[in-house]
Amino acid sequence: MHQTREPFCLDRDSSESDIPFASKRRNRLVGYLTTFLVTFTLGTTEIFAPWYADILGGSSFELGWTMGSFGVVYMFSPAIGGRFSDRVGRKKSLAIATMAYIGVIALYLNPFASPLYLILVRALEGFVYGFIAPSIEGMVAELTPEAECAVLGNFSTSWSAGMIFSPLAIAYTEGLFGPLASIYVVIAVEIVSLGIISAFMQSYRRKSDFDSSPRTERETVDKEIKTHSRTSPRFIASYLSIMLWGVISTVVLVLFPTFVENLPGFVPEDWGNLLLVWNGVRTVAFIICARLPEELMGSVIMVGAVLSAISSAMLYFFVDLGVFAVAMIVSGVAVGFNYLGALYLIVSATDIEKGANAGLVESMGGVGLFLGPIAGGWFMDIGANLPYLMCTVLSVLVFALMVPMLRRQKQS
Repeated sequence: MHQTREPFCLDRDSSESDIPFASKRRNRLVGYLTTFLVTFTLGTTEIFAPWYADILGGSSFELGWTMGSFGVVYMFSPAIGGRFSDRVGRKKSLAIATMAYIGVIALYLNPFASPLYLILVRALEGFVYGFIAPSIEGMVAELTPEAECAVLGNFSTSWSAGMIFSPLAIAYTEGLFGPLASIYVVIAVEIVSLGIISAFMQSYRRKSDFDSSPRTERETVDKEIKTHSRTSPRFIASYLSIMLWGVISTVVLVLFPTFVENLPGFVPEDWGNLLLVWNGVRTVAFIICARLPEELMGSVIMVGAVLSAISSAMLYFFVDLGVFAVAMIVSGVAVGFNYLGALYLIVSATDIEKGANAGLVESMGGVGLFLGPIAGGWFMDIGANLPYLMCTVLSVLVFALMVPMLRRQKQS
């Protein structure tokens, strides 16, 4: 039955799979394009939700939870989504998740929406999105085992580039067509994405999932666990790195605009330009990181933690547009290194459960996506610049924990 539905097998007895090279390449391109489109959508909704909640009279606490509720659910949804993708296949998983995502986005159009309603919709969005990212990450990595870092870098570059344009969707459509116009735009984008997945993605199966004997599969899994246990120093250091990425990213995206806008002499265009710099540099950092060898990835995530501490300290101690611009450049490099370095270290640790491992990365990112806006918002109520002191301390702590872990990993 699986042979009929999934005509190509990625794992053959010979050294090469029977998936044509052109199909592998097309799947990767579909993955990158789908990533660009879905992160354009996600970047739009994560800005839209707190902005619209404010229009509806939401409190600062409720505005923070429109981001935090996504992070709470995203702590576990990618782990579920990654395993689901390993089990049913990448194309089916992406198609089902994209259809569900269209339904979730349509919920924003409810004329009786309230801040609490938006918080709940964002939580549901966090659940559905947890099935999309691990599916794409697992697919591009397993289709190109000889260049996993490069293709994961392309994936990361695609989602970073998609988010560059998200603020424009709200800024330009709201003035012309009303506050809900951007939601219609992203629904159309996701319908296009679903069409691309359905029409151009080649389905395939894994021999280890369907053809291997239980004993052989068990031996393979045992070997992977012995080599790279998910509680090994390599994994724990990567978890810390991706958690730090989530905290820094949400503080920059959610709290930094309000911080800058309330400073004397600053205007909204200032934070808009600074975020454009941050996102652009982050994209370049992904491109650079993707071209570094695997043995340097431990150093990459440690450098990311150091740079996060430096940029956060600059934002805490100084109030100057030039310093802010430099801090955004340093922070953009930091989050790029923290994310892609951790993603590669974890996804490359297995050959047969890449979706599940990618889900672990995204789930730990969910921890940061929750802690950033919630803890940062609480500190911001005490002092406008205190979230950046929080980020500085957290970055130093993460670096201090990483060093002995990665040292032990090298020695093992």
